[in-house]
Amino acid sequence: MNGRDRHALWSLAAGFTIWSGAFVLLYALQALGCAYGWPHHRAILLIVYAAALIPLGYLALFPQRAKTGPVSTLSRTALWANRAAFGSGILTFLPATFATICL
Repeated sequence: MNGRDRHALWSLAAGFTIWSGAFVLLYALQALGCAYGWPHHRAILLIVYAAALIPLGYLALFPQRAKTGPVSTLSRTALWANRAAFGSGILTFLPATFATICL
């Protein structure tokens, strides 16, 4: 495996790894904010939502291109997987910013 393929493999794993960490963090903050009655609960959720989408958007919209040679299938797969992670981040994280489970 050469360096370009190794970078593409890391890129392939990066999108949904970031997505899963942000998912856990966002929904944990929502539950903790409800449990402890945080005064700026909604603002915290919106900040975490935006902060989670920044690296996902960077991976999806600005792919790392190899300087030499054609684009490999692994690089193309990583790009589309990162775009899928970005899209699913928008769709699955958004409800946590406005829907509430607080009683």
